[in-house]
Amino acid sequence: MDIDETESVATERSVAKAYGETIYAKSDEMTVSFYASLPVEVKQVLRNADFFKDAYTGSVDTVAGFALVASAQTCFVWQHVQAIRGTPTCYIFSCPQDHTGASPPLHAFIPHAPLREPGLILVSHSGQVRLWENISTGLAGGENYSTMELDVKEDEYVTNFIRVDAQTFLASTSSGHLFRLGLTPTGGKYRLVSHLFARPTTSLNLSRFFPSLFGASELRPADAMNAYVSSITLGKLSTTGEREVWVLVNERIQKWELKPEGWEELLLDRNVVGLLKTAVKDKFRISEEDDQSMDFELIDLAFESEDKLVVLVSYAHAEESSLMSTDISGMRRVFAVVRLSVYGDTFKIESTKSVPYQTTATSGAPAHPRIYFLANGAVAVVQFGDAVTFIARDSNYRDRLELKSVTDRTLGVGVYESDRTLLMLTASTMMRVRVDVEKIEAFDYEIGFTNLIKSIMMQAILYGSLPENPLHFSFPPEIDAERLMQGAEQLSDAVLRSDPDVVRKNHDLTSQLISRKERLSWLIQFINDNAVLGKMSQRSRQQLATDAEKLYAAHQLWVQYNDLLATNPQFSVLNDAVHDYMTEVGESAHEDVLRAFFRLRVSDIGRLIKKVKDAATTAARNTGHNIAEFLPEANRIVISVLRSAFDYRDYNLGVYGIEPPMLRPWTSRPSVIDVVLALFDASTKVLENQATSGGNQSGLGELNSQLADLAEFLLACIQERLNWLARRVASDEPSAKRDKEELEQRFALLRPEVLETLRRCGHENAAFALGEQYRDFSSLVALCHREVVYPPEKNPNAARIQSYIDRFKEDFTRELYQWYIQHGELRVMFSEDDERGYMDKFFVEQPNDSISWLHDIGKKRFDAASDALLREARGAVNLESKHLLLSIGKLAHLAQVYDNAVSMNEKTLDWYHDELDFVSVHEALLEDMQTALVGMRGRHSLDNQIDTIVKAKAIGLAEKKGMLHIFKDLVKHLLQGKALSIEDAADMLTLKDNEETIEDFATALQLVSRATNLPEARKKSALRTVWRRVYLHDDWNAIRKTVNVSDAELSERFKRTALYSVLSIQLPRNKADEELEIKPDEALGIPTQEEVASRWPGMSPEQSEAVINDYINEMDALGELELDEELFIRVRELAGQDAVWDEE
Repeated sequence: MDIDETESVATERSVAKAYGETIYAKSDEMTVSFYASLPVEVKQVLRNADFFKDAYTGSVDTVAGFALVASAQTCFVWQHVQAIRGTPTCYIFSCPQDHTGASPPLHAFIPHAPLREPGLILVSHSGQVRLWENISTGLAGGENYSTMELDVKEDEYVTNFIRVDAQTFLASTSSGHLFRLGLTPTGGKYRLVSHLFARPTTSLNLSRFFPSLFGASELRPADAMNAYVSSITLGKLSTTGEREVWVLVNERIQKWELKPEGWEELLLDRNVVGLLKTAVKDKFRISEEDDQSMDFELIDLAFESEDKLVVLVSYAHAEESSLMSTDISGMRRVFAVVRLSVYGDTFKIESTKSVPYQTTATSGAPAHPRIYFLANGAVAVVQFGDAVTFIARDSNYRDRLELKSVTDRTLGVGVYESDRTLLMLTASTMMRVRVDVEKIEAFDYEIGFTNLIKSIMMQAILYGSLPENPLHFSFPPEIDAERLMQGAEQLSDAVLRSDPDVVRKNHDLTSQLISRKERLSWLIQFINDNAVLGKMSQRSRQQLATDAEKLYAAHQLWVQYNDLLATNPQFSVLNDAVHDYMTEVGESAHEDVLRAFFRLRVSDIGRLIKKVKDAATTAARNTGHNIAEFLPEANRIVISVLRSAFDYRDYNLGVYGIEPPMLRPWTSRPSVIDVVLALFDASTKVLENQATSGGNQSGLGELNSQLADLAEFLLACIQERLNWLARRVASDEPSAKRDKEELEQRFALLRPEVLETLRRCGHENAAFALGEQYRDFSSLVALCHREVVYPPEKNPNAARIQSYIDRFKEDFTRELYQWYIQHGELRVMFSEDDERGYMDKFFVEQPNDSISWLHDIGKKRFDAASDALLREARGAVNLESKHLLLSIGKLAHLAQVYDNAVSMNEKTLDWYHDELDFVSVHEALLEDMQTALVGMRGRHSLDNQIDTIVKAKAIGLAEKKGMLHIFKDLVKHLLQGKALSIEDAADMLTLKDNEETIEDFATALQLVSRATNLPEARKKSALRTVWRRVYLHDDWNAIRKTVNVSDAELSERFKRTALYSVLSIQLPRNKADEELEIKPDEALGIPTQEEVASRWPGMSPEQSEAVINDYINEMDALGELELDEELFIRVRELAGQDAVWDEE
């Protein structure tokens, strides 16, 4: 087996216990491991301790090799090196009491020879001192001690106690006093002696400037408030035995020198608060407005090297939201370390760096932070009550170790300079911290901080789950969103690739996949626990979720494959598909290619799906077997992957903070959709071919059962991609709009087919469920009417139809009624009760006069029915239908009048009369045309009938090619029972021979004049055409020959013209409408080419040209007649006179 096949995840415990030690945290720069357990006695005390109520202190003395934990009453001491090898011996001592009895004592060990146990000094805050020369007495109760009292006043207390060397110790007080304590042998035993620091030499005359430092008699209460000693740190030791001591006295730094002769000299005393505050404000850009609320404090002081000091400062900072806590006030204390250089009696700022720690109202038990150094000051270590921080001097490296439990706290830190290690004592354990100073010093912020964020998350998922791990992993306060996302995505990808830094060897691939899944679960949980998910973009969140769902899908697929292997299959589609893919990407050299894919290429599981259908087809071809043998496994693969991905995504939307739709989802790439569709089609084909041939389908049960799942995921994938393409970010892509439109069309066509296929294959319930899910109401309606439609009560889906009406209301009835109309099932449509008015709403949204009038009559809305029938009749193509609609519509109008006792609407009635008159015109024309067929015998074609009619009734069109063609079409429509338009009827009335039906010109004029649905330009053109043909009907040249003709005879000639006939009929009807009268010169206007194209849009260019030429010939013929206005007036007078006589 190749080496990469063993690179899988081991258990968390095996990861943590690398090389025989339990690892709690590990990064490139630092390793934290278990060091030693606490003594049983200490565990018992600290297990139930309330650190908010009871104070505890502790320390780790790397010189003496012992550790200490003390409460106000009892002090526990043990050799921490001994604890590594087994249960350590615990020495127990009673503590000196202060006035309140609530504070644990200050302490220091007295180192002796290497093989001798150290001594112990405890100092209460009230100044009571106890000395044990050897801690061995602690085994017998620890009562054998000597005591002394420091000369502190009633309102004064001890603040610090440190060891200078094996014989010398220093103490400080809240009033600025410094005590020097020394061990003095007396009678074979040691006793402590102390004195206040001596006055400076008189040459300095410092007593004038610092009276508060010397003598209680010179110290006033107000001065004491300003002389609190926060810290004492040892400086360099001279070759002559002088020792520097640096003291932080409230806002001042003092430098003292301890003389070997036993006295002390003050060398420097400077107020540095202004210098430090300015440095912090400049470094962190704190405005002057916030200066008053900073509450700036000097916390601790540490000596780094010969002329370098480090001061720990703290200040208040208000922020709208804190990443470190849920403190509702938003107020937190921020810490910084300021490095100072000392030049004579002045200080200079070298650097200012933030400490990766903040406190709020909800922080752990309070503790005074202290500074330690590693590697000669290369790394500053700051101990807080619930954390230890690390700040590099020469790079931007910063990190911290934070305790997990609120019942735990740090008690002490001990530093080994020799191997750059520190020991960290907490209330639950002791840890060893090893630092790589070279990597810390080489830390690059731009690269390293991203790696640090990634390292924090990696440690959280590798070690955070250990129940015995006392550390809590969290991000630094100033975490950058971009680096957070980069680190999280890189780590997630490393888990997917089984990166050996994150994932260890394991031959059991199932266990390995489970562990990797847990890694990614812990990753997002860690991000959420630290409340930084809001800093991550949707893209980044979805990338993490995608990685996790791919891994989950891969695990489910592997489990399924293992079940298949248990059946000893001869062939495997998954195996072939994986080999095909791994060969394609150049990864086929592995001994076990299948396992290699699941370890190394899980991120490509979407691409693997593309190979499944081809693998099944190839297997069938190579083996000569039917593809039906391979389709079930191929379907299982795709169904398993997609179901797992969708289920995981739906379940974890909130965990990852995902706002659907997904960005470029891998589960709905076009290639995935194509594969699912191909498998669905192939499975359907196999099932239907088997059913058609009558073959045995017993072996196709699994294939048939998979069909519904394939349909479900096919539609889900398409819908998911449509959701993505609808997003604005997707619309910015060049082809997104086109892809969306094409996919929508494809989806609209494909969905009904898929649902119908399911129904045919016995998955009716699945088809209905999918139709409901996608609100495909047209498909649901079709599915409901695949069997009996009428009578509706016999329909097996009658109850389902009613439930859909109740559930989906108009959305369903809209498609239901549309289906009834399209399939001619109006009897079903109108047999249903419509108590909720869904049909009314349907006809409002989709007006359909040809049907809605039936519904209106049923509801006794005769006026609405009448209007609908009139509109429908005007557009009716069939003459018989038109006549019927008009007749019913007129009856409906009359029913409205008589049934509801309303007044007659004369306008509506006139419309009906006009339309019925128009029908009569059709009937008269048809009767006139059919007279030409009276002499014909036998059956004749329609074209023969038309030719016969034209020859008999339109002799004058023989030379008019364009008009002849139009006339033939109109005759054809009339014989077919079709209704003509107003313009068509006018043409037919005026183009036929009207020698015996001269009144038809007036009829044509009346039809056009009453038309309301013609464009104005075409209406005027039609009127001019009728008048032009009126003028052209008669031989005016012969009429106007007046030689030997009397006026009476001339008048008779005029009365025999079509013009006279039109005027005699028109004048009584339109006495006030002279606009309808068009004189000869006005009738010369013919239709334009645009009007011809508008009226006959489908006419060929040749036919259109012929029609226009005929119009031109008409115009020329009328022009040649030179009919003047006087002639028109004369004929009009004659018609008018006859009209008057007729009225009398």
